[in-house]
Amino acid sequence: MSVFPKKVLFVGDGNQNGYIYMRSQSIKSLVESMDVIDTNRYINPQKPLSYRLAYRFQLAPLLRNLNNAIVEKINSNSYDLVWFEKPIFILKKTLRYISAKKGIYTVSLNPDNPFGPRNDGCWGLYLENIHLYSHHIVMRRSNYKDLKKIGIKKVHFIPLCYEKNLHFKEKNFNEDQKELDVTFIGTPYDNRINFIGLLSKKIEANINVYSTEWKKFKKKLGNKKNIIISDAIYQSDYRNTINKSRIMLGFITRSNADEISFRSFEITACGSFLLSERTIFQQKFFKENKEAAYFDGVEECANKINYYLDNPLERIAIESAGHKRVQDLNLTNDSTMKRALSKIF
Repeated sequence: MSVFPKKVLFVGDGNQNGYIYMRSQSIKSLVESMDVIDTNRYINPQKPLSYRLAYRFQLAPLLRNLNNAIVEKINSNSYDLVWFEKPIFILKKTLRYISAKKGIYTVSLNPDNPFGPRNDGCWGLYLENIHLYSHHIVMRRSNYKDLKKIGIKKVHFIPLCYEKNLHFKEKNFNEDQKELDVTFIGTPYDNRINFIGLLSKKIEANINVYSTEWKKFKKKLGNKKNIIISDAIYQSDYRNTINKSRIMLGFITRSNADEISFRSFEITACGSFLLSERTIFQQKFFKENKEAAYFDGVEECANKINYYLDNPLERIAIESAGHKRVQDLNLTNDSTMKRALSKIF
């Protein structure tokens, strides 16, 4: 029996490696029934020119098929909720049409930051239509304040989380099986390229970076033998890499006004040692030097890498406490989506 006896139409990116898809599966497990419209079927990232035009300028002719598909679903089914993920391609007339259908809530969950200093260049249509959603779900405390400032009444904050079916510690995995000294998985936002370049000069350990985007910056990083750049990794490869890393680096995307990262929860859920940029908000989740370690700059990061590689028992104690803490927090996709739906129904 479903937790919420409701019928949902879910509209979002259907890439199975992403959190949008994972959230859709959590919602599906919680409601009576759910239909899905994969936005990638209509605005295809594999067609770079048309996708860039749609992303940057939200040109109506490029968005028409997606919006028509949404209206057709609304006309042929009875829904209680239309859940939109990062709805940058949704036209005003589509939202007004849904609003005119009594008894259907519309939710915008936006994992990114339309109000932040980073210029993503995709927010024009979203900001124009922002008052037309009946509920907004945000994962950033600053966005809660941003939406309240412009008069949005129903704004719900839910914290970042992890996927319990993907992010977990492998059974019988121990310290002896850890092959990688230091690992970072993620994009080269903010000052990360310079940071990693400087860090490589201060430690002898190898720094393993997993991201296709980093390959563009190999020349900038120079010929540093202890920086190893590999392609992006997903699913079980992602988990296995975290599991076999002694130290996992975590960065906070300041240009997006972030205070914590998904990876903070993913790394600890996988039972690995988190060494992250320090924020007050993150310290509320993971106690410093008890459940995670933190740094403010290259020098402190290097010192802590060297220290914890040389003191494995202390590192193992912290990673074990971090693993227990994230399980106690129970910030899984299922639990956070249940919390979100309970605020709507």
